[in-house]
This record gives sequence, structure tokens and C-alpha cells, in this order.
Amino acid sequence: MTTYNEIAGRRVNFLSSDPTYVDSNSDGQVWYNSNTATLKAWLPTGTWSAGGNLNTPRRYLAGCGTQSAAADFGGLNPGTDLASTELYNGIAWTNSGNLNTARGRLAGAGTQTAAVTFGGQPSPTATEKFNGSTWTASGAMNTGRLLLAGVGLQTAALAFGGTPSPTATESFNGSTWTTSPATLNTGKVGLAGSGSQTAALKFGGSPNTAATESYNGTSWTSVNSMNTARGYLGGAGTQTSALAFGGNAGSGTTESYNGTSWATVGTMAQPRQLLAGAGASNTSALGSGGYGVPFGAATEEWNFGVYSYTDAAWVSGGNMNTGRQSFGSAGTKTAAIAVSGNLRPFNTAAVELYNGSSWTSSTSVNNARMSLGTVGLSTAALAYGGFSYPSPYSSRNITESFNGSTWTNLNNMANSRAQFAGFGTQTAAIGAGGYLTPAPGSFGPSISAVESWNGTSWTASTALPSVRCSNAGIGTQTAGLSVGGYDTFPLGSGTTTNLSWNGSSWTALNSLNTARTNGYGNAQCAGIQTSALVFGNNAPSYSGVTESWNGTSWTSTASMANSRQGGGGAGTSNASALGFAGYNKVTATESFTGEIITANSKTLTTS
Repeated sequence: MTTYNEIAGRRVNFLSSDPTYVDSNSDGQVWYNSNTATLKAWLPTGTWSAGGNLNTPRRYLAGCGTQSAAADFGGLNPGTDLASTELYNGIAWTNSGNLNTARGRLAGAGTQTAAVTFGGQPSPTATEKFNGSTWTASGAMNTGRLLLAGVGLQTAALAFGGTPSPTATESFNGSTWTTSPATLNTGKVGLAGSGSQTAALKFGGSPNTAATESYNGTSWTSVNSMNTARGYLGGAGTQTSALAFGGNAGSGTTESYNGTSWATVGTMAQPRQLLAGAGASNTSALGSGGYGVPFGAATEEWNFGVYSYTDAAWVSGGNMNTGRQSFGSAGTKTAAIAVSGNLRPFNTAAVELYNGSSWTSSTSVNNARMSLGTVGLSTAALAYGGFSYPSPYSSRNITESFNGSTWTNLNNMANSRAQFAGFGTQTAAIGAGGYLTPAPGSFGPSISAVESWNGTSWTASTALPSVRCSNAGIGTQTAGLSVGGYDTFPLGSGTTTNLSWNGSSWTALNSLNTARTNGYGNAQCAGIQTSALVFGNNAPSYSGVTESWNGTSWTSTASMANSRQGGGGAGTSNASALGFAGYNKVTATESFTGEIITANSKTLTTS
């Protein structure tokens, strides 16, 4: 019998635990795990996993880009031509600028920030270019058609197939189309393609075919066919590294092309046709929308390797005992605290603690109020400021500390304020911005004043660059963030402003994607200065929109199931958070987990 040493030129490693997967150079590594008494290896495999749903369900759409930076546009829903565009960041879709001409059965090419779309119904010659936010009309196609395929870049695209000219080929130079003398050998509609203007691949089509053709910039040449004949499928990749998936063969069959032949490598979780495809190679692709999936909104991500990917998601947790809004919150995903708040119309002093699965009532605060700041842990919290409601309407400067069982009144803030950013710990906290009520019954102006707490007293610190209220506060006393909020109260606008605090000064950072406030509270956020999450919205309407901060930029991630504002937030990072309650006295709790990437080894057995 041939040994592994004779085949691989090395012996099998004898290890007490699985080694760390480094990169593709680790592929094929074999070892014996003495702890589990198993022979194991890093063996790449291909799998589809669920991605974020499209905001607008659709079929007969077009797409382009990569798995983590894709664009989908146009389509039908159902029977109605769409102009809407959505952009994907690897986790979630966000709406962008509309096409000038609504249409379906169109094709696309390019990247997320430099795309081109062409053909379709009801405007089969229409061409538009996209710059990442807006579409601009460009030169019309010479041969109008629909149900065609497109590959390449915005300035070097190729269109082929479609009806009524299923063999026609045209090239685009960024402004005009040129008809190629080359024609497909097997003319089809509902076909797919991959590659570039001068190195393209065509595969599938309707009536169902497995035919594959390669284009060199001058002519089409028939090459090895797919294993499964089909039309209206998705495609991604290059001429020598392509992926075909879905289609009207009634399955989600996935095939990979290596430049010579096709191999069946997997099946989509949700079989579909009339979908959009995106991706750079046969190891990384995206399939979205289509017919045969619920509402045509589902997205799936294809990855070939040892890693498996679980998308970021919110999941339901235990409901609160007392639904409330505009309350204080702090802690972690598995140990959170909800403090006081509003029950419409009256405030409540009730406090609840969360243990990761359920809420229990705890000792009430001494002073009932809403829109207060709360920081720290569920066993060591600080509650400060807030607002008396309904009468007299008055902001408060009260400070209380919690030791896990009782509340103690401490020295007051210098400024009575409500709806401000609060961050820090029980003994080292910040209160930034908010609004005043100079006299009972009147709403005062927004302020920029900042106060710092040292465990005993409050002192004035460097003010915000401008007045702000209903801003979210994240981080510590020396490394914090003030995010979003109103620029004035009560009739201001929600902002995308993102400010960092270093303990002595404020610095403007990259803005939120979505202007937001937290309504009548300063919560609905979690994390630290370099890894944060904001969720829910009151600008302009309640939503579950969630954004993740990595210390440099904000990206959209999975939305909450329950739209809300004025709710609570807790958590330690952009990958671990808790959102709970909010307007209108909802009790729902949701737990957030960021994307999980796992290296999966294979156990080797005899057969």
C-alpha cells in the first residue's frame, strides 16, 4: 500500500489539536488529532450561504460587481418595470439612484461604482452608465434586444444574444456601440456570461442548452458544454474561472468552469431562475432575486474554500416585562439593564435586568424620568439627566448609581439636560449635548455643552462643535463617539454627523450612511470607539436600519426585525449587541451577532 509520505513527500503531523488555517497554502494539509483520535485535513469545498435580502423583490433583473461590492438594477415586480438600484456590501443591500428608464429583461456589466446597463423591455436599445449614485443616459445599442447577456467594464463592455437577434454581438467603448462581425454559434435568449470584452464566455440559454462558447475579441468558438442544459441562469467570473448557477432546469445546480471543462460543485439553497449574478471568479459569487424564491428578494453567496460564512443577523430574545420607550440602557448582550423611561403618558421608575434570555424586575430608580443617560454594567450602572413628563415638562440634572441591587443619589450635573449622548462607566462618564428646559412647561434649546464625571462630581469639558440633541453615545470617557442626532430641537433635522472624543477634544469622522436620531432617547447603540453599532431610527421614520462602524467607516448590515425608535441598546462591539423595547411601548428584544467566518476541517475516513 502506498503511504501518505510517499504520495505527499512528508509525514502526517501528530497534533493534540487542530492547527490554524493560514491561507490557501494550507489546503491539503493532513494531520492526526490525538485528542479526538481522527485523521483530518484542510480540504476546500464549495457552499452557498444566505445573504441579505433585496429591499425590492424582483425578477428579470441585471447585476454586476463582486460578492462584497455588487449592484442590482431594473427588473420586474411582478409585471411592473422597475427603475430601482440596490448596492450590496457583502452583508446588506441599500437603495441607490434609479435608472432613467424603468425596465426588465436587461443586461449589465462593470463594477458597483462604474456600471453600465443596456437593452431590456420596454426600451431595447437604451444604455445607461452608473457612477455609484446616479445613472446617465449613453449611446444606444445598434441592435435593440432583451433577455441578453453582458460582460466587461463600463468603458469596455460586450453584449451578446437575446431576442430578436440571438446571435448578435456588440462592443461598447464607454460612449458608443459597435456591431461585431462575430456571431454566436448557438444563438439563445436568457443566456449567461462571464469575463471581459476581449475574453468572454457564454453559457446556457433558452431553449435550454448546455452549449458554451469562448470569445477572443474577434470570434466565438464552441468549447466543452455544461453538464446541465438550462436557460435564464446566473453567471459570474472570468473566461477561465466561471460559475453557472440556477436556471429553468428546476434546480439550483451550480457548475464551475476552469477554462477547459465544467464540474458540478453544488446546489443553491433556493433554486431559481431569472436572477442576477455577480462575482470575480468561480470561488466567490453572488446570486440575487429571481423567480422561484419567496418574493424574489433572497440573496445567496457562493464561496469555495475551507471557510464557511454565517451572515450577521438579529434574532429574537426574551420580551421585557414592561414595554417602554425613551429609557436608559447599558451593559452587554447577555447582561443588560433598562432604566426608567416613558409609558405614555407617564414616566416609570421601573428597572429590568437581562441575563441573555429573559428579563427580571429589579429595584426602581429613586427618580422616574425619560430620555436619560445610562452607562456601565448591569451590576455597576450610572443614570444621569433626563426629563420629567407629562407635567411639569422639565429636564433634570439628577445622578444615581446602581450596585446591582440599590440606587444611590449622587452629585447633580451642572446642566439639566435630556436626549443627550452618554458614554463611559459608572465612575468615568460623559454627557454631551442634549436640550434644556429653562422653565417648567417649555422646551429649551439644544446645547453643545459637555460634562465629565469622575465618580464623585461633574465638571465642564470641551463642548461639541455644534449644538446637538438625541445623539447616540458610544465608548469610554477618553475614547468615545457622538453619532447622529438633531441639529436643533424640537424642529431640527436628523444628521449623519459622526464625532470622536479623545478625552479633551472632538474630531469629525466619516459620516453615517443614513441620517438618524434616536427619538426620545440616547440609546439604540452599542460597542466602543473603534467597533460600534447603531440601530433603529427616527429620521425621517421608524426603522430597523443598522450600521456597523469599524473605526474608519460605516457600513449597512442586517436590519432589525422590529422597526423602532427610543429603544435601548447594549453590547461590546459591532459584532455583539442587544436592542430592546422602544416606541410604542414595545417589549420586543433582539440580539445581534456579526458575520461569523469559520475554517472547517474534514475528517478523513476509509470507504
